[in-house]
Amino acid sequence: MNKYTELSDFEINLKVAHLVLGVESYDWCPHSKIVKKYVTDDKGLCMDYDPCNNPSDAMPIIIESNISLRAPTITDRWKAEFIDEYGNYVGYRRALNKNPLRAAMELFLLMKDAENEG
Repeated sequence: MNKYTELSDFEINLKVAHLVLGVESYDWCPHSKIVKKYVTDDKGLCMDYDPCNNPSDAMPIIIESNISLRAPTITDRWKAEFIDEYGNYVGYRRALNKNPLRAAMELFLLMKDAENEG
């Protein structure tokens, strides 16, 4: 069961930022619902961080995590899936969403949950 489907993009981005960037490397605004990543060490310069919608934020995570994306076929949703490096379906996980980057970020969080459980 994918517990992330009901969360907003902002909530997913915040969870991904915590895991990928680290606690000291991002900030967020509850009113504007924007996550910002620090670009400099002094925390003076920052950029929007939106892996649910920005390929430059999402693709490094997708590539490093070996997440595969499949275009919609029978359904109108993209499928993000993980199969281990040997092509085995042991621990197979997937996420479906109309937005392929959002599906990949949901799957990334599911994969991290599994790592923490095991």
